[in-house]
Amino acid sequence: MKSRCFFVIISIFYVLISTVSLFAEDGRVKGFKITKDTVLNVGIAINSEYESNITKASESTTVTDTRKNEGEEQNTEIVSDMILHYSPSFRIKLDDERKTIGFSLLFDYNHYLGLDNSATSKKLSELEIRSDFLGEFNKEGLLTFDFKNSLLRTATPDGPELSGKHKNVFDTFAFGFAFKNIEDTLYGKIRLGVDINYLEQSQEILYYKDYNYVSALADFFGKWKFLPKTMAFFSVATRYHDYYESRIRDASRAVPINAFVGVMGQFSRYFSSKISVGYSVNIGRDVKHDYNANAEIVFKYNDLGAVLGYLRMMRPSAYYGYSSSHKLYFNFKQKFAKRFLAAVSLNYSHIVFGHNILYDERDDYEKLSDGSYQLLVSDDNEETVYTIVLPKGNRKEHRVVFMPSFSYAILPWLGLKLSYTLEYKDTGYFQKSKIEYTHDADSKNYTKTTTTHYDYIDHRVMLAIVMDY
Repeated sequence: MKSRCFFVIISIFYVLISTVSLFAEDGRVKGFKITKDTVLNVGIAINSEYESNITKASESTTVTDTRKNEGEEQNTEIVSDMILHYSPSFRIKLDDERKTIGFSLLFDYNHYLGLDNSATSKKLSELEIRSDFLGEFNKEGLLTFDFKNSLLRTATPDGPELSGKHKNVFDTFAFGFAFKNIEDTLYGKIRLGVDINYLEQSQEILYYKDYNYVSALADFFGKWKFLPKTMAFFSVATRYHDYYESRIRDASRAVPINAFVGVMGQFSRYFSSKISVGYSVNIGRDVKHDYNANAEIVFKYNDLGAVLGYLRMMRPSAYYGYSSSHKLYFNFKQKFAKRFLAAVSLNYSHIVFGHNILYDERDDYEKLSDGSYQLLVSDDNEETVYTIVLPKGNRKEHRVVFMPSFSYAILPWLGLKLSYTLEYKDTGYFQKSKIEYTHDADSKNYTKTTTTHYDYIDHRVMLAIVMDY
């Protein structure tokens, strides 16, 4: 069945290549013209990728089970694999002087070959989907309207607290209206919408229910152009963030507010900058106040571009109420010989989470003097004791993502891309869980201890052939 699907995809690819070749030789504009203002674009990518740590596991994680291996401590196996990506896509857009309406659809089937550990990696093969539907109306007027809906089904979790491959469905819808004056020196926009996040594993695993959420959001943005190349701006973003299936819903529900005010402009022929400061607050079980900051410097010279920046802001968190992050980022692009593009992306984040609130309001847990939590479950015939140990102090993480890439445009609609990604997370945070099961029959007694660490390192190398017409 998989071989047949692969054959069908390859056949479609070659049919599209042949069709596009005819149009390319005819000198037409990229895309298939449906009407005067409507264009259809189709594409397909075939990618081969090697990933060194497919579940983003920590080599420090250990398991001890008296039922297995005489209770010897076992380290987590780090599994690597080769993945094939089959990714067809299409986009259609109507664009005229008054309106723009567009729709795009991307499929990406991630086929894990199971070279290192078939039992672990083959079950991760999944179909990822991204769909975008957008519109903008009265584009030339003083008052404009727009909407956008994005639907994603991915094998990567939404949120910084999870690692590994999780089937995640995320949908965001927002509509807005913007206004400007006749001189085009004042501009303002209001955006309202909703985000919905759902982890498919939550149907079977209680733990994942804590990360399903719905958010009602409201954003406000305004700018004033008081010099030809300089403007002042402000932005305020807030949302009502509800983990609607959480075991600690009352404690994790939050209203985060992030506000910025700043100035941006071009101060020389090649350099421009943006700097802003602000205030953030997370209103939940506890109220956390903090500051915001964002600074960027942009360099552009012919086909060379670079951005260096810093961002400080606060986000809601399922188990900690909130997380505050410092992020440094650098992006570089250089196009040369018209067909080659070299790019580098590097960012570092320092994230501090609030107090762990998972067990605070549960009557069935008892907090012990050493900072651990204990749950006792018993009946007439057996007794099971669960003990959870968490480190003292707030959870802190350091994250680094480094991604260089090189692209070659063989034809305007056909290209090759080679990329490498290093993802590294360093944290002293861990969670130790211990189960002690006692029964009248000694043969059934056992103890299982799992110490889960959340640091990891992952390398990915990808070679892609991409057709987009």
